[in-house]
Amino acid sequence: MPKQTVAVILTAAFLLSGCWNANELTDVYIISAVGIDKTEAAQYQLSFQIINAGEVAVGQEGSARNAATTVVYTSTGNTIFEAIRKMAMQLPRKIYFPHTSLILISEQFAKEDGIEKAMDWFERDAEFRTYVQVLIARGDTAESILKVQSPVERIAAKNIADQLETTESVWGEYHASGIDDIIRDLVNKGKEVTLSGVQLSGDQEEGQTMENIQDASPVARVRLSGLAIFKNGALARWLDGPEARGRNWITGDIESTVISLPCSHHQTEWIAIEVIRAKAKVQSKLEANNPAIDVVISLEGNIGEVNCPMDITISDNIFQLEKQLAKEIRKEVMNAITIAQDEKADIFGFGNVMQRQHPKYWKQAEAEWSDIFSSIDVNVDVRAYIRRTGMRTNSFFEEAKKHKSTE
Repeated sequence: MPKQTVAVILTAAFLLSGCWNANELTDVYIISAVGIDKTEAAQYQLSFQIINAGEVAVGQEGSARNAATTVVYTSTGNTIFEAIRKMAMQLPRKIYFPHTSLILISEQFAKEDGIEKAMDWFERDAEFRTYVQVLIARGDTAESILKVQSPVERIAAKNIADQLETTESVWGEYHASGIDDIIRDLVNKGKEVTLSGVQLSGDQEEGQTMENIQDASPVARVRLSGLAIFKNGALARWLDGPEARGRNWITGDIESTVISLPCSHHQTEWIAIEVIRAKAKVQSKLEANNPAIDVVISLEGNIGEVNCPMDITISDNIFQLEKQLAKEIRKEVMNAITIAQDEKADIFGFGNVMQRQHPKYWKQAEAEWSDIFSSIDVNVDVRAYIRRTGMRTNSFFEEAKKHKSTE
């Protein structure tokens, strides 16, 4: 037999031999989410949301769900690794992390211990994917939130992860952060960590039962709630609503959102503007060793709804709407900046910009950047442009007004 043929056969045999460390699905429990809480004895309490594969498969075939699609087990330890290994005392199979989509850290743990203590094992372990989303359990334990059964998505962790991704793309108050993002901000003095929060709404105990997914109006739900600001790795405070969106205008984390503008001073009639694209340019200045930041936010939007008699075929009216839109966005941004400066937490990455554009200054300012940031001048310029008016021009309010005036 020719040597070339032998080589081909041996190569093929090697490639078909499979993975040396492959895990059979029947030999492992697939972990969809990990929760991190703190015990009274100051230990780690880890909650593992395990996928009930048999029940998920039954549901996909169209049969009724007779059991929970996820179950939660907890374990404690002085370290995360210890708590993971101690799970062997409760489960007959090895736990498997490559399909994990969520890490949930309790608000108490994030405040008292800081998230840096929770990140090392997840980055160090070869099985764990470092783009897994990390969120904060606001006002609740991570365990209690992971135990809530999802009435829509069969896997509860995927329900939360999908909520975050969808809301990030259409509303703009939240943003997804993975392990890599957090570690990069933790080791960098030019930007502080921010993480989206989730909160339990309704009865916690009822949310763990099958009735919660069988009722047309579930008694317990998990919803997104706020943006957590961190200072030196510890949770400092929360941003909510427009304040959270104000942070994201600067960092470029807004894909789309909707802003409602009042048609009059009485704020009883509104025009909704859909922002379809936005970008921010951040520049630093240094005069007489005094730093300053210039932020230019450019955005385009469409008129999505008009429920007041305004003639939007008149260019001056569109121009006034653009000015009103820019003013509203600037207000959101400045409110976020004020809060961040009060906390001395540079959640925008202004320090990173200063480091790139003025490296010599940064070497002397890096150690005191949080104090410098708290009083730095930030100039914000918002440029808003309305491009389209939707499927029609004027609202029927305006047409009705014109019709009445001719009678």
